[in-house]
Amino acid sequence: MDKASLSLPDIIEALRSYEVFDVSPLLETNMPGWSTHPTLGIIDDARNHQQNGYFAQTLVISEHTGSHVDAPAHVLPHRSSVTIDKFPADVLIAPYKKYRLGTEDLLPGQLVGREDLLAKEEVQGFSLEAGDIALLEFGWDRYYDSATTDPEKRAYWGRNTPGLAEEACAYLFEQGVVAVGSDTITGEAAALNGQIVAQFGHLQYFLPNNILIIEGLLGLNAAPDVGLFFALPLKIKGGSGSPIRAVLIG
Repeated sequence: MDKASLSLPDIIEALRSYEVFDVSPLLETNMPGWSTHPTLGIIDDARNHQQNGYFAQTLVISEHTGSHVDAPAHVLPHRSSVTIDKFPADVLIAPYKKYRLGTEDLLPGQLVGREDLLAKEEVQGFSLEAGDIALLEFGWDRYYDSATTDPEKRAYWGRNTPGLAEEACAYLFEQGVVAVGSDTITGEAAALNGQIVAQFGHLQYFLPNNILIIEGLLGLNAAPDVGLFFALPLKIKGGSGSPIRAVLIG
């Protein structure tokens, strides 16, 4: 179907017939995140009705807070000019395919291989195509706890994650994905006790090839395996990444 044959009202009406799944966490002070990143601070009375005649909060926020996207400049010194503002606004509006890996009872530092991804495609009934966003549902949001007063429990989600083996990252790259996302704070990378033990996508296959990495998603299990991913990065000058409000439409 060519663009001329599409009616904007028809597109809007079709989108309204689908369900929208919010897969971003609530932004709140000291929310869980990667252990070495600055924590989010919210000054909730920065402007208030009594003193200023209106209400507004001030946020002190890292580019890698909550659900967010990594640009190549984040970890690649030789690509420091490839920042998030250099990407088109619609870079994260694309079909997604979701790998249900949470059923595998993965451990921190454990790596998912290429054959594991292919097996999920067969069972779930989809094929990865060029232009897709690959989502890794590790089921890791079960460890996300922003309400706990136990500092170790709060920190666990951000310090321990499974990830992808090198051949799995190579496979996603070869299939032509535009982004890879996960319900961990490290994307495809694996961490154990706050130390990265594998990051083949960050360093070799994804960011070096302008394949963006989406991290910190929550609630992927509620969404269909196939649908539309929709998120907009902030247009941050020289940004190593950006917080996003991510939704799945399916």
